[in-house]
Amino acid sequence: MKKHIFKIILGCLISLLLIYLCIRNIDFKQSVSLLKNANISLIVTGVIIYICSYLVRGFRWDYILAPLKKMKMFQSFFYLVFGFFMNNILPLRLGEFVRAIVAGKKLEISRSGVFATIVVERLMDIVIFIISFFVIAMFVPNIPNWLQKSFIACTVIFGLMFVVLFFMSKDEDKFLKLLSKFHLPSKINEIIKSLFLKFASGLKFFQNKKLFFIVLITSIVVWIIEAYAYKTLFAAFGLNVTAVQCLFVIVTTGVATMIPTAPGFIGAIESVGMVTLGIFGVEETMAFTAMAATHFIEMMAVYALGITGMIKERISFSDLFSFALKQHSEQEEQNGK
Repeated sequence: MKKHIFKIILGCLISLLLIYLCIRNIDFKQSVSLLKNANISLIVTGVIIYICSYLVRGFRWDYILAPLKKMKMFQSFFYLVFGFFMNNILPLRLGEFVRAIVAGKKLEISRSGVFATIVVERLMDIVIFIISFFVIAMFVPNIPNWLQKSFIACTVIFGLMFVVLFFMSKDEDKFLKLLSKFHLPSKINEIIKSLFLKFASGLKFFQNKKLFFIVLITSIVVWIIEAYAYKTLFAAFGLNVTAVQCLFVIVTTGVATMIPTAPGFIGAIESVGMVTLGIFGVEETMAFTAMAATHFIEMMAVYALGITGMIKERISFSDLFSFALKQHSEQEEQNGK
């Protein structure tokens, strides 16, 4: 418990530090003026476009889940939303586990298998991010060295992870033989073997070329739609940038969410977004206002979707919170062992 409390406190402190770094040179009068003069119709349009990206995410996840269970269109949509909803409320990305627990329970499939599909989904996003970064970077001067090194590190780490997961899905027996070489107690070995087989079941989509292609294409579509959502929301606050520049902002801030921060990735998105917009010559106050306002609006949209999902699925917030606590306690038990 103490370990997790330390992580939560550390994340909040990092968020406070990042927010301070964002606002120390901001002209608040100008920022308030930009907010007062925001174009409401563009904000509404931007929110609609942003919600469309979640519909495509839901469509994509249906396909990733297909090897586990064939479902009706958008059957898993609100389970997906619950993950993002709880990530904006709880620290340590516990929303991902909430999503796996709810989907596993409602769809009557393995929770470990569902969690594997979430890992796959995240990896597909990272693949698109990395490709987009290096393609766009060829045409963008003055990219900070630390940002380039961060993406090189991500390429190595997530590239290896992608390869490992692919071979896990391709040859389960070899991985089981590898696990048997650790000579663990029989009970623990059986538990690990059971969890591995359930987890590997969520990776079966790797073996279906058609599914893989559909997921890859829909992943690209998700981020193109979000780029236009950003472009529209930025324009609402007087910032006019191209869709490609917005995609670059999304890519860099997406990787920034790996920084341990307070719930909702507060501070990480604003600070890295400001740096990225600065590359395109956007002044600090404008960059901060546009990033902070856009981040806030997106969070409100996710909250609205989450509440709608709770009503439709007849799940209370306390249920979602208890799922997170359940996962937390399980992690504590595993760490204790």
